[in-house]
Amino acid sequence: QRGLEPDIITYSALISACETSGRLSEVRALLFEAYSRGCFSNLRSVRGALDLHELSVPVARMAVRSALDERLGRKSEEGQFRGSWSTSKGDVVIITGRGKHSEDGDAVLRPAIRALLKGE
Repeated sequence: QRGLEPDIITYSALISACETSGRLSEVRALLFEAYSRGCFSNLRSVRGALDLHELSVPVARMAVRSALDERLGRKSEEGQFRGSWSTSKGDVVIITGRGKHSEDGDAVLRPAIRALLKGE
């Protein structure tokens, strides 16, 4: 309480820990809190697409879950993102990037999001 505010690193670590322990409602609450405080400002709708560039895998997975819930009309107590995550045809487009910013240059988000979508 000395004027310290959580930042993107703090929220990413908390989201990762909660996701690992299966506490998805807490992950969702943390994601919306961080988003409302201006963290994850790169999480945005670009022409109806969900842009996940530069997000960690746990944050990206929760963003996709939340966007799909919104698209399917599922209400969330935690809140909603600003922006539309679906195209005029109702499709949800997810941009993961190629992995250029990954440590070894390999895509990390694409396989993780693909696995999430196949499993849910």
